[in-house]
Amino acid sequence: MNDAIPNEVLLEIIQIQTEIASQGIDLGSIMNLVAIKSQAITHSDGASVELLEDQELVYRSASGLAEPSLGLRLQLANSLSGECIQSRLPLISQDIETDNRVNKAACRQIGLQSMIVVPLQFKEDVVGVLKVLSAKPHVYTEQSITILNLMSGLIAAAMHTAMANDSTELFYKAT
Repeated sequence: MNDAIPNEVLLEIIQIQTEIASQGIDLGSIMNLVAIKSQAITHSDGASVELLEDQELVYRSASGLAEPSLGLRLQLANSLSGECIQSRLPLISQDIETDNRVNKAACRQIGLQSMIVVPLQFKEDVVGVLKVLSAKPHVYTEQSITILNLMSGLIAAAMHTAMANDSTELFYKAT
């Protein structure tokens, strides 16, 4: 099986990365663009950007099937997203009903049957995860993971910069 990424998909990844970089330090715009574009490029039913807040992951941006779950809070423990944060590796669940790593109740609430979760890591800091999801089981391939991996570094760097700038601006306003 050939998992090489076609040139047109590589060009689309470059275009998405350029769009993300052009968002500057607007964290909300970056996350919304990431959710929409990740869903489209992986032919998913939905996508979300989950940010790490204390011991929870919070859906801070969502598209498609995940959109009604905006604001959903997941415990790090007993979730694929939490395992992704700990391992700092992309993870795939082809069928949530047979995968004991997932929070089945949260998955059913959203309506997903399969997903990929990729850590958003900048240097040593993990700022959250990018998740694409499908309402059907056994949808994703290694190529889907590769596509998300190619995008995740720039996404994490853009988000990290926006977050750092946001806290700097808040500090400036406060003082």
